[in-house]
Amino acid sequence: MPFLVKMEDTTGALNKLKEIFTKKEKVDISSLKIGDIIYISLDAEDGIILKDKYKERLKFIVIVGFTPEGNAIGALLINSNVNILKRSQELYNCQFPLLRRNYCNILDYDSWLDCSDIFEISKQKIANKEAKAKGCLTEEDKERVINFLKETDVFDNATKRRYGLIK
Repeated sequence: MPFLVKMEDTTGALNKLKEIFTKKEKVDISSLKIGDIIYISLDAEDGIILKDKYKERLKFIVIVGFTPEGNAIGALLINSNVNILKRSQELYNCQFPLLRRNYCNILDYDSWLDCSDIFEISKQKIANKEAKAKGCLTEEDKERVINFLKETDVFDNATKRRYGLIK
């Protein structure tokens, strides 16, 4: 039988530590940049497919651009597996591997960045949903993803321009 000890936090040190970590992860809307990885609750309004009667899901997203007005971001979803709906060769080729060893403070296992669909999320929603800043793509991954998005035929030029991927 395990031995459990209940400790009193008489000085409030644990709550102070929790506040420090919470502040550190809070997304600063004014300093968002391409490649940032954010953890946020998304719903059907955001365009994600919800299963098992969920009303929303916590997802990792990667910022890949900003709208010209500056009030929204273009983001890609990180998935633990390749989405079954992406089984066509064209869409399968849009799945970019993110290796856990490069993101050990963020990912629990190797994952996939879905480069077949850019989601537009308002900066206000990011603030309202209390999204958490988790880190950033490695420079190598960021360069490869952005170059892929610029060159792919999956998105038309208007979409690429909207998020500043091309001029």
